[in-house]
Amino acid sequence: MTATKKINVANRFEIGGNNRFVLIAGPCAIETEEMTMQVAAALKEICHDLGIHLIFKSSFDKANRTSVKAPRGLGMERGLEILQRVKAELNLPVITDVHESWQCEPVAKVADMLQIPAFLSRQTDLLVAAAKTGKIVNVKKGQFMAPWDMKNVVEKLRDSGSEQILLCERGSSFGYNNLVVDMTGLVEMRSYGFPVVFDATHAVQKPGGQGTSTGGNREMVPYLMRAALAVGVDAIFAEVHPDPDHAFSDGPNQIHLSNIRKILEEAVAIDDLIKGNGETRKRGDEEKGRRGDGEAGRPGDMETERNEYSELKTQNSELNIKLFLTDVDGVLTDAGMYYSENGDELKKFNTHDGMGLQLIRQEGIKTGIITSENTMMVERRFRKLKLDYLYQGKREGGKLASALEICEKEGITLQNVAYIGDDINCLELLSNVGLAACPANALDAVKQIPGIVRMNKKGGEGCVRECIEMIINKMEK
Repeated sequence: MTATKKINVANRFEIGGNNRFVLIAGPCAIETEEMTMQVAAALKEICHDLGIHLIFKSSFDKANRTSVKAPRGLGMERGLEILQRVKAELNLPVITDVHESWQCEPVAKVADMLQIPAFLSRQTDLLVAAAKTGKIVNVKKGQFMAPWDMKNVVEKLRDSGSEQILLCERGSSFGYNNLVVDMTGLVEMRSYGFPVVFDATHAVQKPGGQGTSTGGNREMVPYLMRAALAVGVDAIFAEVHPDPDHAFSDGPNQIHLSNIRKILEEAVAIDDLIKGNGETRKRGDEEKGRRGDGEAGRPGDMETERNEYSELKTQNSELNIKLFLTDVDGVLTDAGMYYSENGDELKKFNTHDGMGLQLIRQEGIKTGIITSENTMMVERRFRKLKLDYLYQGKREGGKLASALEICEKEGITLQNVAYIGDDINCLELLSNVGLAACPANALDAVKQIPGIVRMNKKGGEGCVRECIEMIINKMEK
């Protein structure tokens, strides 16, 4: 199979060149911040398990709706804020649609890739504006276009200075309210030398098929996805939602979040077979067995096995911790939200954790709190414990940016930092420090970080003290 040009994504990985397929996925529209983060975190965990590179996709505006009364999304300003949070806290590249030329520049300040909707794939001004941002441009082939018509799209983009081009197939109109996919078109578009994306969920749409909304048949998604991978595409586009039947848009063709893992497992097997990446698959299976997700692990021994693996890794590493940082909600507290009759918010801290922070300071290790919230309660706790650093409510750049700022002040690196966190907004920092730890009841996405040390105690029940004692004991040996 002829390899396509490799497109570098945010200096992290490449699409094309016969690499394993990249997944572009997320809910069709940005409906709420909470749901967006939920889906992004779940997809990241699944893709990490399966060895798939992920680009998170969701749209701030669904401008092409069947009915004027249909919901469109949260708008560009709010939508970009949420996508920025996905980037900062989950460390994922993001892509979103642009519908008008003027949107390209502001969207490119957040998005790593710009997507041109199918109905706009021949809009020259939009293509030119997208190309001039310098971002990767993913162009969906119009339902009304032949595969060879995309050569003109490529020429428009290249003439405007872009060589970072993806061509996406999402089906062709076939009679009324119906689409079909011509698999030979994937081969045709790939012959232009740029990576080809297969849009597995829009390919099963029934445009306008429900009168005032689009219909679809999500049961057919896995079959078309497998067929496209057998042809040899470079990326899969799939819209994924925790409750598709109540989604803002494209509900009938979005994949249930609960089903995506099995679909992707089959996709990886086919892709590896076609591209000869069986060794990558083997490594993924070994990791899966070590975690106890498959037959290699016994369900009753999963947690013990994982804790032993993480602790062994820590014991065999040379600790040189000079800074201990902790999250608040779910770590120093039990993550409960307590309110008085007057509406005052309260938090329950554990005194053992407080003493632990004093003990590690006596060892000459600086201490600090990094939290996304901003409350006087935390500031009072910080002052009472006389810790060294407090960073509250700093969302730009996430917690990693705060830790890097402290490291610069102390003249140390992240390898000298120990951090304990429990939620998705801790993922990026946990993935970059010298010692990462989490409470026993942390989110699964956090527990799956390679090398993370899982405490036996839960958040608010002494997990910080447990982590500190582990560090001090290691230092004394």
